[in-house]
Amino acid sequence: MSAPQAVPHTRILAGLILGAIVGCAVNLAFVEPGPPPKVPEWVRWINANIAEPVGQVFLRLLFITVVPLVFSSLAVGVAHIGSLGAVGRVGGKTLGYFLLISFIAAVIGIALVNAVQPGEGLPAETVADLQKTYGGDAEKKKKADFTVLEFVKQVIPNNPFAAAANLEMLGIITFALLVGIGITTLEPLKAELITRLLEAIGELMVFIIHVAMKLAPFGVFCLIFTTTSQFGFSLLTLLGKYAAVVIAGLAIQGFIVLPIFVKVFAGMGPREFFHKIRTSMVTAFSTSSSSATLPTNIRVAQTEFGIPMKIAGFVLPLGATMCMAGTALFEGVTVMFLAQVMLPEALSFGDQVVVVILCVLTAVGAAGVPGGSIPLLMLVLASIGVQPGAIALILGIDRILDMCRTTVNNIGDMSAVVIVAKSESTEPVAPSATT
Repeated sequence: MSAPQAVPHTRILAGLILGAIVGCAVNLAFVEPGPPPKVPEWVRWINANIAEPVGQVFLRLLFITVVPLVFSSLAVGVAHIGSLGAVGRVGGKTLGYFLLISFIAAVIGIALVNAVQPGEGLPAETVADLQKTYGGDAEKKKKADFTVLEFVKQVIPNNPFAAAANLEMLGIITFALLVGIGITTLEPLKAELITRLLEAIGELMVFIIHVAMKLAPFGVFCLIFTTTSQFGFSLLTLLGKYAAVVIAGLAIQGFIVLPIFVKVFAGMGPREFFHKIRTSMVTAFSTSSSSATLPTNIRVAQTEFGIPMKIAGFVLPLGATMCMAGTALFEGVTVMFLAQVMLPEALSFGDQVVVVILCVLTAVGAAGVPGGSIPLLMLVLASIGVQPGAIALILGIDRILDMCRTTVNNIGDMSAVVIVAKSESTEPVAPSATT
């Protein structure tokens, strides 16, 4: 089954710009300043009967993929790792490195949000309206006190289907990991059958995401129109601060943290490393797809670094699926930003720890296609009490952020293959013929 062609990012950006222009124009011309601002009935009618329904079609197409995508991706990933007993050492190093850099990235993102507070600065009445619109079940979901028993109940559900229905993220992830481990204990024929079924489910979810992204220009236009027509230009200023925090975090992760790892564990300087992976970086930035960049990465690993296929052919495909440090950082910043805007109280330290864990784990399950992390991000929002529809606020600028985080994901892939190859050989990584 072939997926639909990806929608050019220029169309999505055009939808954002047009929606923002039209929405702000309507707000300036017809909405009387508050508090609270007085929105004409005809504007409310357009939002309720045209703009919001179209936007909700787009959002819900994304959201219905979340649980199957998380479950199938994680279960298959664990099953594949477990079946590679002959390269268990390499697999352990690779997976450990992926999780480490993803954890570091998520912490960087959340630290930046706490320092900059990009969600602060909206007028109180605007915040109140946004919380009313997108606040969801925050009060019902948030718990007054953290207990070990409550955490155990979240991590180990007594009914996986109830956990899925209630969007209990930790329970879904635990069940997926257990299924993946269980697959490795089955007879080869049964294991292959179940793995292929789960892979097919994942591919079907990716197809639905592609279909949803076809509607993205229209959905983004309607969603941003709905918010700007009611809340005006101040919301756009807030989005600029949010985007700056995401890009700053990605720059720290991609151009400081990862090169340090390469220098320490592979003995290669940043200048040489980035020179050799320049083709991979351009491909990742232009396609916004880890999967589409994979063939280029394998070629670069072999020709530029002299890495044997047995290493490159294992580490890089796994990285295209599981090495999503840039995505983890993006998710952490986005969740914290929207929580600052939508929730009446700041997230506690314990809540933020849970956000870090969820961002790392959901990043592992993100599809390596443009927009593949959005459905999973919606699930993380639901887990902290923010209505998933709040993602509408950042969708319009997500394409450029997607290009940036995919580039950082790709730098992580290439750093992993260089480091693992160095650890498996006493010989230095082969220099490029051009250096």
